[in-house]
Amino acid sequence: METHNDAPQVQIEARMKDFVKFGNYEAVYLFSEEGLYLAKAHSDDPLDEERLAEISLVLNDVKRLANTLGKIQRLKEVFMEGDNFRKIIFRFFKAFGQNVVLVAVVAPHKTYRRYTNDLQRMINSFDFSDPE
Repeated sequence: METHNDAPQVQIEARMKDFVKFGNYEAVYLFSEEGLYLAKAHSDDPLDEERLAEISLVLNDVKRLANTLGKIQRLKEVFMEGDNFRKIIFRFFKAFGQNVVLVAVVAPHKTYRRYTNDLQRMINSFDFSDPE
């Protein structure tokens, strides 16, 4: 059981594991802008973490292009959904003094936004800079 004295990674992963346990997320990862994992939790069937990190890096480039070409400033989220209703969400924000990407794989027919928002708020609570 985590306490407020535990390291941020321990507390964040404990919350992530709760979301996986209760079935909304199949997996959730927090990556640095460079694609290094900072925290993770997944069901018994782990995903290819390296591929998710690669996709998050590519989407960081897409984020920069969206700003340059489409004048979309500070892209917050990219949402993908398949025919099977499984979703992958890439949420971009600043935490721990750096840009991070929260990746959530969401089970079919499950909601994600409230859990993702709660997780982002929790992560930002460890940070002293302004959240984006």
